[in-house]
Amino acid sequence: MMAGAVSMIFFNAIPLNAAYSAVNLDVIFFLLGMFTVVAAMDISGLLEFLTLRMLVFARSPQRAFAIIFFGMSALSAFLVNDTLALMATPIMIGVAKQMRMRPSVLLITLAMGVTVGSTLMPIGNPQNLLVAISSGIPNPLFNFLHFLLLPTVLCLATTYAILRTYYRKELKGSSLEGFQAAPKRAVKDAKLAKLSGWVAVLVVTGFFAVGAAELFGVSGNFNLGTVALAAAVVLFVVSEKRREILGKVDWGIIMFFISLFIVMEAFWRSNALQELLVYVPALNPSDQNASLGPILITSLLFSQLLSNVPFVAVYIKVLQAAGFTGVSVKAWVALAGASTLAGGLTLLGAASNVIVLEQAESRGAEFSFVEFAKIGLIVTIPNFLILFALLWIL
Repeated sequence: MMAGAVSMIFFNAIPLNAAYSAVNLDVIFFLLGMFTVVAAMDISGLLEFLTLRMLVFARSPQRAFAIIFFGMSALSAFLVNDTLALMATPIMIGVAKQMRMRPSVLLITLAMGVTVGSTLMPIGNPQNLLVAISSGIPNPLFNFLHFLLLPTVLCLATTYAILRTYYRKELKGSSLEGFQAAPKRAVKDAKLAKLSGWVAVLVVTGFFAVGAAELFGVSGNFNLGTVALAAAVVLFVVSEKRREILGKVDWGIIMFFISLFIVMEAFWRSNALQELLVYVPALNPSDQNASLGPILITSLLFSQLLSNVPFVAVYIKVLQAAGFTGVSVKAWVALAGASTLAGGLTLLGAASNVIVLEQAESRGAEFSFVEFAKIGLIVTIPNFLILFALLWIL
């Protein structure tokens, strides 16, 4: 992506000043802040502690499977699914070995869980954040909750039921005999664990506080990006391991997004996208329900070609050019929900899938594109139907 951005500037597809202006600093600040918080949680061992603490209550492989799926899904709604995928993959591999289960079972479950769970909140994944910040919808946090709470809950229940049925033989053949969940041993730095835990709670509270302030008409310089960045500042000021935390931040994803904004802006300026729109179903800003089908179908198909984050970066411009404004809340939420759920169809649908696979391969565990697509197809179709039906009703 960085090579693409440099090429766009070098070949004058976009002026240098326009390239700088294209970078959405609210998104970059948000990612930097959240990646810092999660990095501190990982370095201190807090993430592994939380996972093992949940597994203490498991009395059977089936219950452990449920705890992992719903636990990771819940965390992804607040901690950005890409980062959680990066940090949780080694934990899943270790748990799978103790349960005498193929690692791919828990790895695919992790990928599906962080995808579906992140649908709920504008802070759950990068594409939701892009929609929340770029669309102009009022109070994105509470609007997302209003339209996506019920679809997310039903999609999680549906996805779990399908995964539980699909992997029933693996679960039946696994065992918790000899399984050791020692949460306290996972904590490497108790002081940093407490600090990062409290900062995580405070940053989520801050997100809701900003949303509540908007409800009462109170405006200021704080938004999702600045709240996350403020949390990072607290960690860097208070913690003694600031250099280690800084090094643990996933700078690759941050550079990906900076480059992505430049590439997508140049793509839009080239009018190549406008030529492709002839083949995309028509949109109707005056009738949001009529636009739900085209938005969902386009999200499902193009997310597999571009991955959901680059697709959303482009399609936001499509909706804006078609006349959708911040008032068209349902259409924007449909784009966020559909592009997120589309990530569960194939490995290429979401960056979090690729992150899980790359981390797994580096540790000698992997799963194939076909294996993921088989379960992805069975999961994604009913999830899209649920999303469409509930958005139509709401």
